[in-house]
Amino acid sequence: MKERVNICLSLLCFVILSLSYSSCWAVTVASVTALENAVTAANSGGDTNIVIAAGTYNLNGVYLRITADNVTVAGATGKSADVILDGNYVTTEIFQIVSSNVTLKDMTLKRAYYHPIHIFPDTGDVTGNRILNVHIIDPGQQAIKINQDAGKNYSAVSGLISDSHIELTDSGRAKVWEINGSCYTGGVDGHHALNWTVSDNYIEGFWCENGLSEHGVHFWSSSADSLVEGNTIVNCDRGIGFGLGSSPHYRGIIRNNMLFHDSGHAHSDVGIGLENAQGAKVYNNTIYHQHSYTNAIEYRFSGTTGGTIANNLTNKAIASRDGGSAQVFSNFTSAQAAWFVNASSGNLHLAYAVNGVVDAGTSISGLTNDIDGQSRPAGLGVDIGADEYSSGDGDSPESVITPLMLLLKD
Repeated sequence: MKERVNICLSLLCFVILSLSYSSCWAVTVASVTALENAVTAANSGGDTNIVIAAGTYNLNGVYLRITADNVTVAGATGKSADVILDGNYVTTEIFQIVSSNVTLKDMTLKRAYYHPIHIFPDTGDVTGNRILNVHIIDPGQQAIKINQDAGKNYSAVSGLISDSHIELTDSGRAKVWEINGSCYTGGVDGHHALNWTVSDNYIEGFWCENGLSEHGVHFWSSSADSLVEGNTIVNCDRGIGFGLGSSPHYRGIIRNNMLFHDSGHAHSDVGIGLENAQGAKVYNNTIYHQHSYTNAIEYRFSGTTGGTIANNLTNKAIASRDGGSAQVFSNFTSAQAAWFVNASSGNLHLAYAVNGVVDAGTSISGLTNDIDGQSRPAGLGVDIGADEYSSGDGDSPESVITPLMLLLKD
């Protein structure tokens, strides 16, 4: 009996430890040198679960290149604010990932000279990489860069960027100009990235006084099947883009996003842009822009074909440019600030049941919930825009939970 009890206790311990960051298979680090050594060991067959103790780590040029599959690097507390890796614009890239099924989570990355996170293949496609609850502050270029290999033979496939906060502050903006001599910075930038999902993030501040900044989220260079949903994008010169110029994007979905831009920036563009994007679906987004650019959504160039733009709520036009074509229906393009809980902060949840918006959309295959995960429809029909309004669902200034509020809780 005693032996059986001991076996049961051992199994219980096994389960508990397996669920913990600090398990038998994890290495906990509390210095830059230890972190660097842990990554080197993981690449050589050592522990692949690396836990970073709470603290601020000044990297002083150290960058972390992950070449092994199935590596996890996580902050110890589950709160991104507790673990800070600071490149101080000396470290070129904080994480380089050239392998598959790597997870970065629960940490803050700031002030990389180029990209805080750079994902690209080396000797074959890389798949299944995940970035979860990561706060990225003031990247020198794009916050998360996804590339092919140098020979353009392999791709990064089926990745996930979720529940993260990506921002450019005023001090970072000044540094970007110093580094690049231009506005070459942005949030997520994917080249030939296949089947990536960018969901439930808060992305802000990618604008420039001297020219047009990069997008909050951008997939191009023959990227395909991108899913961009549930994000809040505030004060970014260009919000979400599929394709650019003659560089195409294939298929993909942009849905349930909220995009706000104030009037203070001179070089703004559309909230959602399709450029040589084939078969893209853009639906149930809410866009409220106070700047002077005419359109909220554009489908540009003759290579943009076969797409659908529906159920979007905007305060500016949805327009074709330079020969772009799409099916366009059930959109509402004259939204008013008073319709929203707090437009000036980017909270574009409906403040009340707006006539012509609530229950006025078209049912679309795959549209089952809204930006908050609430089921659609909540009433007689699908609502237009990212928020499905219900008088009893808490869409009020006091009770609505936005992605930013979730991040501030962290």
